Amino acid sequence: MQKAYKLLSVQLGISHNQAKSLIDLGRVRVHNKPVKLARTLLPLTTRFEVLESVESSVLYQDDTLLAICKSSGVDSYRVQDTHAPYQLLHRLDKPTSGVLLLACDPFYTRALLAFKQRGVYKEYCALVEGIVRGVQTLRMPLRVQKSHAHAHKGFVKSLCDPRGKEAITHITPLKHYPRHTLLKVVLETGVTHQIRAHLSAIKHPIVGDTLYGAKPSAHLFLHAKRVQILGYDLQAPTPPYFDLGDGF
Repeated sequence: MQKAYKLLSVQLGISHNQAKSLIDLGRVRVHNKPVKLARTLLPLTTRFEVLESVESSVLYQDDTLLAICKSSGVDSYRVQDTHAPYQLLHRLDKPTSGVLLLACDPFYTRALLAFKQRGVYKEYCALVEGIVRGVQTLRMPLRVQKSHAHAHKGFVKSLCDPRGKEAITHITPLKHYPRHTLLKVVLETGVTHQIRAHLSAIKHPIVGDTLYGAKPSAHLFLHAKRVQILGYDLQAPTPPYFDLGDGF
């Protein structure tokens, strides 16, 4: 057995730091499952798959607002670090793609208040396991927990709990496949992992979301499609891997 980043370093002929970076960006997989920790012990015969890098792109920019189409596998704070002096208005989970907003004052302060007062329209698309019939509004309070089985790996997880924070998610089926459903998801609130936790709670986890009970996949099929805030309407093109074909 050997640490994943050391095996990857040898196989690709790159430095240990470069190998760690590829793993941290979510671009390294074994048997179609992401390698989540660079120090994971793996057999010496392990063969890796390295996904191509997809750079995040600018959707809109002015003196006070920057809208980025964040790629899956990119950390939100890494986007902020490379776009100073703009600051994050919100955050997307690392495997989630789509509209990410950053801003400078005075717009930054106004926009933060809009998020706090639920004055922001947030629309996602999600591919889930199973067949979802009809429009639904999910109203399940969520409690963010750190002391679960994955906590030692640096993850948090949200659980349904009557004593938790209010969480409201609206879902609309857009397309049905034999064993999956493409959903339009609109967030009314903004609790950590809200969409992922709610869809898992109704037994329709997002494809690729192993943390919430889904089978492994090359991608987490959750994309922040549209954000409307203080007169701005920002939209991000859906990633090509969402184009599944009728045989999915």
